[in-house]
Amino acid sequence: MKVLLLDIDPKQAEKLDPILSWVGMELIRLEPSDIDLYHSIRELNPEIILVDTNSPRRDTLEHLAQLKPDSPQTVFTLNGDHSEGINRLAAEVGLSLYAINDVRASLLQALIDITISYFHSIDRLRMEVQAMKPAVEQRHFVNKALMYIMDTYDLAEDQAQDLLNKNASRQQRSVTELAQQLLETGSFV
Repeated sequence: MKVLLLDIDPKQAEKLDPILSWVGMELIRLEPSDIDLYHSIRELNPEIILVDTNSPRRDTLEHLAQLKPDSPQTVFTLNGDHSEGINRLAAEVGLSLYAINDVRASLLQALIDITISYFHSIDRLRMEVQAMKPAVEQRHFVNKALMYIMDTYDLAEDQAQDLLNKNASRQQRSVTELAQQLLETGSFV
């Protein structure tokens, strides 16, 4: 089954590629330079089209759907029922869905659910990475301070760690604060 991506941000397209490949769909990207959308769609003959909700070429897709009943149509409902997934796909991911009539509603629903879930998991991972950055930066300061102590006082790593911890405890400061100070001033005080 062919899925055409139309006017979709390259970063979004990269996110969609593994999802569609995983479910056995062939991904086709249409470049903005492909001006003759009518010809491109006739030639490629996709069963499903995902298009950016803000794409000016959605009007062309709608016109094509009116001209050729066998071309991909806008999907508003699945099996005649309103689908919350279609609204979420548009609102949360920014995609509109077009499909030919032969595509089963259950397949479309699964595609919608997987796409939304995948985009949310990518967003969660991005937030987790952002949350970890301060801890990584703090660890970086501590490691640099340990290297400084080891080089300056000719100590082993465990001895340098012990010296840093004792000085931080004595001054009632965090190890990270003391490490930053040591790197900036060269002094524990």
